[in-house]
Amino acid sequence: MAKKHTEPYRLYQNRGIWYAYINFTRQDGKIYHYRGTTGTRERAIAEKWVIEKINQAYQENPTATTSITFDTACLLFYERHGQYLSRPLEVLHRLNNLKQHLNIYNLSDISNIAISKMVENRKHEVANSTINRELMLLSSILNKCELWGYTVPRIKISRFRLKEKAENIKYLDSWETAQKIIDAAAEHLKPVIYTALYTGLRLSNLLNLKWQELDFINNTINIKVKDKTKDGGKNLSIPMIDKLKNILLMQPKINEFVFNYNGRPITTVKHSWHTALKHAGVPYTNFHTLRHTAATWILKKTGNLKLTQQILGHADIKTTSKYAHVLDDEKRQALNAVFE
Repeated sequence: MAKKHTEPYRLYQNRGIWYAYINFTRQDGKIYHYRGTTGTRERAIAEKWVIEKINQAYQENPTATTSITFDTACLLFYERHGQYLSRPLEVLHRLNNLKQHLNIYNLSDISNIAISKMVENRKHEVANSTINRELMLLSSILNKCELWGYTVPRIKISRFRLKEKAENIKYLDSWETAQKIIDAAAEHLKPVIYTALYTGLRLSNLLNLKWQELDFINNTINIKVKDKTKDGGKNLSIPMIDKLKNILLMQPKINEFVFNYNGRPITTVKHSWHTALKHAGVPYTNFHTLRHTAATWILKKTGNLKLTQQILGHADIKTTSKYAHVLDDEKRQALNAVFE
């Protein structure tokens, strides 16, 4: 990690691999931005790699060719940024959709008319939420290419966003159902499920949870979660209830990560989660349902939307409000049952 914010880069580790964040203004006034893996576990090699990357950036002349094709812009976006996102295959799929439906040649050809036509045509093929995600990706491409020194049209992409249907929140109906899944789960998965239910943490945060983030004196879990407005994420502190504290204290300290299997950090629960549901006789639902479950149960019990927002770490209370719709649906069903 760079010691000073004035340095043009910083290094950080993720599961032993060194990643680099490079951001500086070149002598020609252009901003160079890069975030991605260095491909090594050795700090010295990573630093050498970054220095070479910076030297190459200084030698580049982005003003020599300020116009590029849209295909090239998509390729650059994926190579420099998209492949390092959490779901790179989805990024590739959306990039291909944009190239197919935007119907332009140069990046500078993007216009309000072109985007309007794309949105109108896509409305007959896919859901509004899919179109909105493609628009968000297009906005990101424009922002990145502008940082890299290319000519980019000034367009407010957000004006094309479509209204989406209220999200269909899936959650476990009772603790009995949750316990059936836990009882049927493999031993290494049980504490992960408990922690998900007791905290509402996302799976990525759970699998990356480290011992240094657990405060057994003040009974809190202190982590950084993603935040688009803050470099490196924002701090989130979650109360650790006694039941969870006992479960976490029972985990063997094999390495810096809390959850391990066969002596190594757990990197995925896809197979073990699917198997647990099958053995428990519970219809398939993804692991993220546990986060929805925690949020719904907390809101049901407390009736406090702001408190639920703080526990889940939502930046905008509008995100938390979707769980209020779940409660409204239950009230509506109850009234229907009464007056039928």
